[in-house]
Amino acid sequence: MPRSRIAPTPRRDAIPLVRAFSRDLARAGGLLSPHFLSSGMPLGEARCLYELGHADGLAISTLARYLELDLGYVSRAVSRLAARRLVTKRVAPGDARARSVVVTDQGRRLIAALDRQMDRRLGAWLAAKPRPEIDRLADGLAAAFGSRDARIAIRSPRPGAIGHIIARHGEFYVAERGYPALFEHVVVQAFSDFVTGFSPPRDRIFVAERGGAFAGSVAVKGRASATAQLRFLLVEPDARGRGLGRRLVQRVIDHARRSGERRIVLDTASDLDAARALYASLGFCRTASVSGEPYLPRGVASEHWELAL
Repeated sequence: MPRSRIAPTPRRDAIPLVRAFSRDLARAGGLLSPHFLSSGMPLGEARCLYELGHADGLAISTLARYLELDLGYVSRAVSRLAARRLVTKRVAPGDARARSVVVTDQGRRLIAALDRQMDRRLGAWLAAKPRPEIDRLADGLAAAFGSRDARIAIRSPRPGAIGHIIARHGEFYVAERGYPALFEHVVVQAFSDFVTGFSPPRDRIFVAERGGAFAGSVAVKGRASATAQLRFLLVEPDARGRGLGRRLVQRVIDHARRSGERRIVLDTASDLDAARALYASLGFCRTASVSGEPYLPRGVASEHWELAL
C-alpha cells in the first residue's frame, strides 16, 4: 500500500534533542573544520565528491538539486575536483551534449580513505559513551532509517505491488518533481495497457525490496520486430546511491537477451539527468526528442532511447 504522507506530531523535546545530537555528531565527525578531515576540501566540496562517488554519474544540475546547493557553487566545486583529477566528465554515446560527472579511481581512493578516517573518529566518539545508551541510539536509528545491512532483493511483484508502483510514480513525479497532474493519468493508462496485454515470459515486472519494503521497480514489454520496451523505472530516494537503478536496468537487459530480443527501447524525459546518464553508461543512445508534450513540465522534452543487443 502507498505510504502515508501525513507525518506524526513529534514529542515536544524531540527537535532540541535532535539538534543537540546533530551538533555533537558534526563535531565528532570533523564536519566543522575548515578543511574536511584534512582533505584540503571544504565540506560542500567534499559532499559533492561523496555523492558523485555513490552514483552512476550525475549532471551538475542534478547534483546541485540533490545537495540543495547553489548551481554556481557546485559547478566551481566540480571544476576544483576535476583539477585534482578526482572526477571527470563523461560524454553520453551518441549525444555529445549529454555530460555527466563521474568519480575517477583516484577520487574513489580518497573517498575510501576519508570513510576510514570518519569511521575511526566516530568509533572513538561512540566508545566514550555508555554501551546501553549506544545500543538504544542504534536501535532508534535503525527503526527510523532502516538497517544499512538490509539486502535489496529483486523479485516478481507481490499482490498489491502494481497499485503501489502507480501511486509512487504519481507521488514522485507530480508531488515531488512538479510534473502536471496529467502525468499521473498517463501512467495509470500506460500501466492499464501493460497489464491488459501482459504476456509472459517476454513481459515481466521486477520489484526491488529492502527488508520487505518497496525500494524500486522496472518492467519490460515485448514488442514487434524482436524489440523489448523498458518501462516504469523507479528507485525510492532512500534506496539511491546503492547502484539499484543499474541493477534494475541490467535485469531488463539480461532478460531481453535471454528472450532473444535484438534491441531495447525506452522513453524518458530530458530533465531526468541521473536516469539519462545511467542509460548512456549502459550503451543506450538517444534517437529522438519531442517537445511540448502536455504531461511534461514546460521546457522538458520527451526522449526516445535505444540499445542494440
